[in-house]
Amino acid sequence: MAYIIENVHLLKGQAFMDTSMLVEGQRILSATSKFERYNYMRMDADKFIMTPIHVLFDPNLPVNESFKERKEYYLKNFIMKGSTVVFTTVKVQFERQLEEKLKQAKSNYLDSPIDFVLGVRIPPRLMNPGFIRKCKKLKIPAIFLEIDEMDELAAMPWGWIKEALFPYNCPIIPVFPESKHKKGRQLQLNAWSDLMKREKVPAVHDDLANPGPVSRSILKKTGIFPEKSNLHSGGELSYNLYNINAETKQRDEHGLFFQSKHLAVTVDKGKVIRAGDEVYYRPGKGENVIINTPGFFTDNY
Repeated sequence: MAYIIENVHLLKGQAFMDTSMLVEGQRILSATSKFERYNYMRMDADKFIMTPIHVLFDPNLPVNESFKERKEYYLKNFIMKGSTVVFTTVKVQFERQLEEKLKQAKSNYLDSPIDFVLGVRIPPRLMNPGFIRKCKKLKIPAIFLEIDEMDELAAMPWGWIKEALFPYNCPIIPVFPESKHKKGRQLQLNAWSDLMKREKVPAVHDDLANPGPVSRSILKKTGIFPEKSNLHSGGELSYNLYNINAETKQRDEHGLFFQSKHLAVTVDKGKVIRAGDEVYYRPGKGENVIINTPGFFTDNY
């Protein structure tokens, strides 16, 4: 059944926009300032700030724990924080393992209550054109490259790697040792960024280990945006509603994530999964998000 969400104070990034939405099922049919001539049932969102749902990066999901522990983990780390999508990794040591590991990961997440995006995490020796072409065929939206020292990347055939990535262009994301102190990680990240810009290879230049939601820049490069975390005409009806008060009205979208105590409602694909302290936990509702075009909204890398 179609209805109208009116008086929406929509926050995207740092920008507020007042709008109304005509919605039905899982989709936003149309968004405009007002729907005066429509005779649908109306929901007034004037007392809230609306944001797209948050996408969180977590490479350590508890797939081998009990159902109770997994449920508590998803509730605490995702649903209660307004996230209905997790970006995670599948670790691959040998090229022949790729399809088997992906199949196993999808099986591990069969009872996931939230959607998941799978990238692959590999050692430098697997970063070759043949492996990249396999990733491209399987529509893997990100390749996480384990880096101990930047020197080991100097001899890589970046021209061939760039050619193999085209036209899917899934970005390469650096993974640095956790033992590195903050200054050391930043120096490595700076060197990585310089190398990728010089070689003009699709890549992420930020550290995904930072707390909070995945940035809009990374969501665009991986193609998760605009498929997810995006409220637009024709798009998915998944959003958060935060109470408007002194602690929330001066925040940007990223900052609101850390104000989850003021999160009132979370809607996932048109269904309310959290209202106040009431949570509707639906195991198996999560889907593997397939990315057809990484970097669709990215002009350069």
